[in-house]
Order: sequence, then C-alpha cells, then structure tokens
Amino acid sequence: MCKQFGKENVYPKSEAFVELGILKAGQASSGRYDLSYKDENGTEYFVEVKTSDGKSFIITPDELAFANQNSDFYKLFLIYDINCDPPKYIELPFRFWEDERFRKTEIIEKIVFEF
Repeated sequence: MCKQFGKENVYPKSEAFVELGILKAGQASSGRYDLSYKDENGTEYFVEVKTSDGKSFIITPDELAFANQNSDFYKLFLIYDINCDPPKYIELPFRFWEDERFRKTEIIEKIVFEF
C-alpha cells in the first residue's frame, strides 16, 4: 500500500505494528482495523489483515460491526501460505459477509464463574 499510495498516506493502527517496530508502545489506536490509507482522491479506507489457512479466518464481533458500519470503506486482506516469500494474500470483496461464498459460523465461548 505504501508503494501504491505513498507512505505518507498509510496509517498503521494496530498493536502488531508496535511488535514490528513501526509504532512505539502506546501509539496503537484501533482494535477494529489494522491500518488505514487514503487513495489518490483522499478517500480513507480501513484495512483489516487476517492470517488464514486458505479455508477460514476469525474476525471478532467488534471488527465485523465496524466493517458493517463502514462497509463502503472497509477492506479485508487474508494472508496465507506465510512461509512463501512474499506470503500470498487475497483481498476479499466489499461486504464479504453478504456474499454467499462466505459461510459465517458464530462461536460463542462460555463464561464460567466459580466460587
């Protein structure tokens, strides 16, 4: 994205960028997307990056809610075959959650209180 839109138009947001040394501790600001960028028209897009086994990926309820609220400006990239150089990736279509090719399964964890 830096090559396509210019480094000055790409804004890292997630804690992953702290681990990579791109952001300093305390600078990460989003739990709902990993980075944003502005295209040549100044339109800002929100990008989530997920690793995948090529068959599935996990997204949090908050991330999906944010995607719904920003559906015209939300992009999701799946990184797979991570051992390749460079790793392979695909960009999911806008509103992928409405696409019948993607089957959503909600996994609800239980909450246990012991006393």
